[in-house]
Formats: sequence, structure tokens, C-alpha cells
Amino acid sequence: MSDAISIASLFPERLNIHGDAENADVLRVRAGWRGLDATVTTIEKASDAAGLRPDALTIGAGFDADAPGILSSLLDMEDQLRVWVESGTVLLAVGLGWDMMSRSLELHPGSPLTGVGVFTGRAVASARHVGRIAVDSEWGPLTGYEYHLRDYVLGADERPLGAIASGTGNSVAGDGDGAGAAGRRVEGAVRGTAYGTGIRGPVLARNPVFADHLLDLAAAHAGTSFPDSTPDEWLTTADDHAAKANVIVRRALGLPA
Repeated sequence: MSDAISIASLFPERLNIHGDAENADVLRVRAGWRGLDATVTTIEKASDAAGLRPDALTIGAGFDADAPGILSSLLDMEDQLRVWVESGTVLLAVGLGWDMMSRSLELHPGSPLTGVGVFTGRAVASARHVGRIAVDSEWGPLTGYEYHLRDYVLGADERPLGAIASGTGNSVAGDGDGAGAAGRRVEGAVRGTAYGTGIRGPVLARNPVFADHLLDLAAAHAGTSFPDSTPDEWLTTADDHAAKANVIVRRALGLPA
């Protein structure tokens, strides 16, 4: 049991082209605002993971040209990553990081590479998709920016993060029930405590309710919980700014605020 949350960030120097590595800092700062200390440890190679037992793990998006080298390093710690997530460590994987954490990914059409397999779905080559995105999720509306070259085929034991309200998303069908019989496009994948998404921004700064959901899971993994107390004024201010930004985005996309 601990009164602090441990966060590990995978390859933040190389997987941060849209600020996605900062999701780790969003978790750290929000944890402090909510009354619990949190630390962030950087993992750049397999030996950095030795002896760690993180409560939350983040990985961001990068350039495809760097993917083979980073994927090789991830596969060096494949067993450790799987043990962490299967034991309840919260994983947030964004963009290319999500693709590499899947069962397989295509950097080139028809030539899949073996992924880490924390997610059971497949990242398959598609057309380029760029622009604002809005998603209806169980944590309320999510907004951000999408930029991706792959779709995602949900695994049989995965569910989507949410349904597309505007934008493209990353999934059209699944090996199981994930995308729904109607074939409505969805965004992201959830498997246990592993969450994959194509939403950039970073996603947790833009969507604080989702961020706090992940923090609650991380606190439970640490054997603690957030105290019932008056919210820090910085937390309230940050949430107000995020809410206003999301209203602007949804209105610009012609959606109800």
C-alpha cells in the first residue's frame, strides 16, 4: 500500500510529436491537485523497467520511421509490460504507441509487424486522417485532434473508447462485437485497464473526467484513494479551461455543446 502514485512514461523523447508524452505529467499534476503525490519515471530501454511497479503507464505517438527501433525495445520488455497491465497497471497508449502495443501493426499495407500484444486488436494501414475529432464516451464527450495512417480492428475481448460524433476515428470493425453490428465508426480500444486512442492534444489535458478515471484506477492499484476534500483552485481552473475549449470545438463541428 502506498500514499503516492507511480507513473512510468515510455520513450517520451521519441514518442511526443503532438505532446502526447505530457499525458504522464497531466496525471502527475492532477494527482497532486487531488491530494496524492505522484512521481514520473522515464523508460527508454528495457533495463530502465527493472524493479518498477508502476500504477500508471503512458506511451505516445511518434514517426513511423522510428517505429522499428522503438518496437524492438518494447519487445525486449514485452513480458514485463504484459505483467504490469494484467496486474492492474493503467495503460494509456496514444497513436503509434497504441499501434505498437497491439497484436500487430502495419507500417506498410499488407506487411504486419508483431506488436507487444497488450491490446488484442490489429492496427492496419489506411488513408491519412487529419483534423478535429469529437467522441461520445462513457466519461462524457471527448475532444481532441486526430492524425493517423492506420485503422484499428478491435480484438474479441476489447470495446471501443467511444463512438465518433465527428471525425474519423480508428476503428470500423472488430474480431468480436466491438464496433457494433451497424458498423458505426468508433474511436479507441479498452481492454481491462489498458486504454488506446488516436486522440492527440494531449488527450488527458483536454478531457479531465477521463484523466480522473485513469487516476482513480491508478490509485486503486497503489492501494489508496483520493481524499474527499475541496478541489484545489488550480484543478478547478484547469477543468474550466478544458470545458470551454471543448465547447468551442464541438460548436465548430456543428455538435451540441
